[in-house]
Amino acid sequence: MLDSTTLRSIPTPSVIQTLLAIPFVLITISLLTWLTTTINWYHSISQFKSRTKNPSSTLKPIAPPLLPYAIPWLGSALTFLNENPGSFWRMLRAKLASTGTNMQVCTILLGGQKAHVVNSAAAVQALFKSKNVSRDLFNRQIAIQGLGTSKADADIMFPSAPTSGHIDSKVDTMDALNHEFLLSQSAANSLMSKFMDFFRSLLDNVDLDSKEWKQVDLLAWWKKVMFNASTGAVLGTKILEMNPNLADQFWEYDAGFLARFYGLPRFIKPRAYACLDEMLDKTEAWVEYVLAEHGGDPPEEPDWEPLMGSKVVRARHRYYNREGLSSRGRAAFDLGLLFGLQSNVIPITSWILAHLLSPLTPADVLVRVQEEIGSARRPDNEVDISILVAQPLLNSIVHETLRHYVDALVTRQLKVDMVLDGYLLKKDDLVMAPSSLSQHDPQFWEQDTEPPADAWYAERFLKQDPTTGKQTFSTSWTAGKFFPFGGGTHVCPGRIFAKQEILGALATLLLKFDLRFVEYLGTDKNGSVVSLGKGAAGFPKVRKQYAGNGTLSMDGDIRVQMRAR
Repeated sequence: MLDSTTLRSIPTPSVIQTLLAIPFVLITISLLTWLTTTINWYHSISQFKSRTKNPSSTLKPIAPPLLPYAIPWLGSALTFLNENPGSFWRMLRAKLASTGTNMQVCTILLGGQKAHVVNSAAAVQALFKSKNVSRDLFNRQIAIQGLGTSKADADIMFPSAPTSGHIDSKVDTMDALNHEFLLSQSAANSLMSKFMDFFRSLLDNVDLDSKEWKQVDLLAWWKKVMFNASTGAVLGTKILEMNPNLADQFWEYDAGFLARFYGLPRFIKPRAYACLDEMLDKTEAWVEYVLAEHGGDPPEEPDWEPLMGSKVVRARHRYYNREGLSSRGRAAFDLGLLFGLQSNVIPITSWILAHLLSPLTPADVLVRVQEEIGSARRPDNEVDISILVAQPLLNSIVHETLRHYVDALVTRQLKVDMVLDGYLLKKDDLVMAPSSLSQHDPQFWEQDTEPPADAWYAERFLKQDPTTGKQTFSTSWTAGKFFPFGGGTHVCPGRIFAKQEILGALATLLLKFDLRFVEYLGTDKNGSVVSLGKGAAGFPKVRKQYAGNGTLSMDGDIRVQMRAR
């Protein structure tokens, strides 16, 4: 028999009905949202078709079509935040193609924020040239969420209004500092010279002779060699002494960068935050030690010294001093420099090696590359970088690898309303130019007899000179469709050094060692290295990662036989 207490504990029918109704209400809201946004999408497509048939300069600009979605506020965020690189852009391209139009601008909703995605060459170039766009929101999001700075340090580095009262205009801003110490040819040459010293020294210590072949898991070894040479050249050797596991920590930090940037909570991606905390702690200890050794203010000369490395790092710290950045903030922005330095150059060079040594690539490609490298070989067996960077096939290979494997989101916020390709974009909205979308556009890249846009093709950037009959390297025809380093006033300041570093390291390796492909490698569910054989299915895959990762990380390796030349 039920007593009164038990009866009171049983939910009343109205409570049960309410609980049962909640899923129904949520499903109904989702269906209505999807239906409404889909109707609006097709209405916008209809408007676009009408305007295409009857073009007129007097037509009033309209809003771009908004990609249909089912969840209010979130919009397309869950689809966007998947870890299958390029899948969102392939879906978007297919969605636009299904309209039967040549539409190159549309809008997506990401967590309540409208982002206008542009794909046409004209729209991308207009975005890069516009003075009415800002990257401030993006910079602050990178600093606070991606790099782990405090809001106070982010305010210092990216103030809402220009600071005043500075005397030395040469280093008045970080942009000016980058131009002087990274972009100038003399600065890039100085960095490159030190990198090559470190790189050659590390290769000289490899235990190989010219008589015996030795099996090596090439890309795992390569990542560590390039990382240590580049870090030593730019940040100095002290940071590697104080944190000898920096190379291994860095790739975990790199893998978690976008999870932090997109604001995924710590409980979902705990390692993304744990590795950040660990690297910040150790880098802050290095910052405090080397500043104390320098009396608090790093010297301008010499070109390189072991405590803080290159001129660019010491100039940055003098800037940090003047602006009052905390030691934790300094560490965060130095890791940001390291991220920009390593997370693109090393993967790009690894992808190049994987393609050059793969049996899937025509054998004559590697032979021709070695001939170009040989033409840049000096009598002392070192590489003349000035000759190397002018070689057409090598340039084509580097740029094709950038085209194929760079997934960057060039993002700007509108300061004012803007008309782009006949569309009205509103103030404070985001405009996004995804490099992956433009750089894999089949309508642009598959002209004439070119291989598919989704294939890696060594000669894609070679053109036949009608006068001499020789092949020349050119990117002049790709404006607005090829921008792996970004564009406009925010183009990557380290691009000159990056290209020299890629070519210099690649040439030195191929001059110093003979390499023979053995097999592709992967990992099993326990993380152990396993053979994937020699077939095409074994070629390294792109690692699971979020859209906008920059250069896509590699999942896999190649085993080679090596011997000294």
